[in-house]
Amino acid sequence: MERMANRRPSYFWWFLALILASCFSILCWSLCSAIFNQPEIPKNYEILKKIGRLPVLKPYTSETAPKHPTSTAPIMRKRYIEFTDKELNTVNRSLMHSYLTNYREFTFCTYLEGEYRVTATRKLTRDDVISTGFAIRLRAYVQPDEYSESTPYPVIVEVIFPTPHPDAYKGFHRGDVIELGITPHFASLLHVGKIEQKEDDTIVILTTVSLAGKLKTPHAGTFNLAPPKEVNLDARFPLFNQK
Repeated sequence: MERMANRRPSYFWWFLALILASCFSILCWSLCSAIFNQPEIPKNYEILKKIGRLPVLKPYTSETAPKHPTSTAPIMRKRYIEFTDKELNTVNRSLMHSYLTNYREFTFCTYLEGEYRVTATRKLTRDDVISTGFAIRLRAYVQPDEYSESTPYPVIVEVIFPTPHPDAYKGFHRGDVIELGITPHFASLLHVGKIEQKEDDTIVILTTVSLAGKLKTPHAGTFNLAPPKEVNLDARFPLFNQK
């Protein structure tokens, strides 16, 4: 064996070292690419946080906001009511990916529109997906026909308002009627969930994040919105206790 090794040309070991170094470089590049291109994976996000390379979320205005389609509560319920937990996990991962990458891709993204009524409000905390700002919970109302009044519909919408003015939640009161639309709310879908009801239809819960630059509350003044510096990917959904 020793004589066979001695017969190898002098450049053999250099060639072998080059191959191993190339393989190592390709592996490192692939791992780095996966980490930077998939920040929605909690493990990747933590790595990016440790090395100071978290994705920087863009602030938006009515002119620069992403060009998502719009959807009403009935459309969204019909779209997701039959999805399995595994399928919803795929949707939610894609939605978070879109948000963290400033909507380079937005397969499932949409703005919510329609009539809703406020059922709860609160400040955000460190346990929430976004910790700066406040959130409101809305119940969808749908008008069955032109001769009927709007009635409650089995869709709940949570709207996150990332803002340095969390006390602005006091400007929304329980029972307020909110007409969601592209303008001014830009309530972009962030998470989809369901609650099975024994004596009622299954409720679809849609968590959204407002991409607006400035908003006015129904009972107070205006407040500015600003994207968070980081998010909590271990946060639970929905944001509100559904009682």
